[in-house]
Amino acid sequence: QSLQTQLVSVGPLDIYFLLDSFSGFFLGIIAVMAMVSAFYSIEYMEHYDDYGLRSYYANYPIFVLGMAGIVTVDDLSTGFTIAWQAMTITSYFLVRFEHRKPEIVKAANKYLVLMELAWLFIVVAAFIAGTSMGDSIHAVTRSLGGTHGAVPYIVYGLIFLGFGFKAAVFPFGQMWLPDAHSIAPSPISALLSGVMIKTGVYGIIRTFFWMVPHTETFHFSGAFWGALIASFGVVTLFIGTVQSMKQSQSKRLLAYSSIGQVGYIIFGIGAALFMVNAESASLQMLGLIALVGVIYHVLNHAVFKGLLFLTSGSVLYSTGTKDLNKLGGLINLMPVTALVAGIASLSISGVPPFSGFASKWTLVSTSLLAGSEVLFLVIFGIIALFTSAVTLSCYVKFFGMTFTSAGAEWSIGREVKEVPAGMLIPKLFLTALCLLQGLIPFFYFQTIIGIFANSGGSAVSTAFRDMHVQDHVFNSAMGVSMSIPGLSSVSSVAVPAVLLLVFAAAFGLAALIRRAGGSKEREVPTWLCGYQDLTDKTRYRDKSMFSALKNLLYWTGGNVKE
Repeated sequence: QSLQTQLVSVGPLDIYFLLDSFSGFFLGIIAVMAMVSAFYSIEYMEHYDDYGLRSYYANYPIFVLGMAGIVTVDDLSTGFTIAWQAMTITSYFLVRFEHRKPEIVKAANKYLVLMELAWLFIVVAAFIAGTSMGDSIHAVTRSLGGTHGAVPYIVYGLIFLGFGFKAAVFPFGQMWLPDAHSIAPSPISALLSGVMIKTGVYGIIRTFFWMVPHTETFHFSGAFWGALIASFGVVTLFIGTVQSMKQSQSKRLLAYSSIGQVGYIIFGIGAALFMVNAESASLQMLGLIALVGVIYHVLNHAVFKGLLFLTSGSVLYSTGTKDLNKLGGLINLMPVTALVAGIASLSISGVPPFSGFASKWTLVSTSLLAGSEVLFLVIFGIIALFTSAVTLSCYVKFFGMTFTSAGAEWSIGREVKEVPAGMLIPKLFLTALCLLQGLIPFFYFQTIIGIFANSGGSAVSTAFRDMHVQDHVFNSAMGVSMSIPGLSSVSSVAVPAVLLLVFAAAFGLAALIRRAGGSKEREVPTWLCGYQDLTDKTRYRDKSMFSALKNLLYWTGGNVKE
């Protein structure tokens, strides 16, 4: 259910808050990730000996409150501005925490300017719609219903532009995200990538599924906006992921990867918007399922990307470097961190039975299933599917060069050890969520359906109230039932849990056969392809990983200078 109440008056202006299941979902993500990152910060921030921590802990709670405000204020003017500025200004100081380094200050300044520009786009759009300071979203929607001609396109376009900047949609994300997210302290990077950019996603969904007037004189072209948003999304997911593959620094690789993963979400929003506004009942059903996949991927990405940044932070804490070319061999020195990094890498790569598989496959499969009626969605789905393979290559490189390759530098007597328990516990908690969210996807599907059904006022609320999941099949009162290939039978989805048990049984059987045969382990030197000794000159470098693919996709940008 939803609750709208006037909580604060600023002079003659009223600030309204709207709390429904949809905003509550985002609040939950903010709360959980903020607590995890705060707990991680206690130990992690101790290695910043040269910087005082008072500013960090002063800005941190205001930053979190600002994000919470974005998903609960019910206007695009007064309350929205207060929340946006609280989020932006405090995150600016957190990003520039190491303010004695000129390159960090420069990146933080760029971040601040672009976020203020994004805010300006959104506020100007609200005034073009004919609203006044303090008007609720409902009032903005009502005013928008009285506009005609190019005005609605300008309003929706500016709002998408503003929230697109925040969500890191291509090409806006490349302007600020890789620099800001890679230089911030790792707990803040986890919040920026895992949570803050989702406020942009929240704004886009609220705008195009809630802020749509239902009047006879107003025409909203869901097909136009859906196709446009999906196009931005598929370009974002492809370019961002390919650029991630090219990076040689761990946090920069993760930052570009965030752009790619948000691209999946934006692509899903556009595809869902296009399909729910179609005349075909089957397309409408696919649109609803795609929207479920969007929210599921928002949740999954918040968890595994937050975990990946905390993992990268742990490596930086222990080794003092983010350069993948200087890492390697840490699996024996930091085994717990290596384990959680492996699970997070498999999750973001969409490997079953980990969390990213179900949400990504839902987005891809709904687009492919729409192929008989909408060709461009099939093409987009194929691009998204190929990009998942590129994502896997990114994290083969990230995990391999950090943990499993031979690190010559660590064999020269430098002491590297596992991080303290205070940094391990938050990572283990997020790892458990990665596994849980991957093993019971239909529980989350049903929960997300309930979120939309209980959040009134949207263009899809009624349709979701008539929708439910039974025996891994989506059913609707429209008389349409659909299942997702690969997620529709007990053997394949009861799911990924069964797949995990099969893998465990296979490994167990292999161990029994090995013991029964009396085989013994023996250690031999690694075959070095003709080299006799492994040194910094003979080990694989970043430039050698997937070099042919990187050369083929040089035109996508994000190339690292040798």
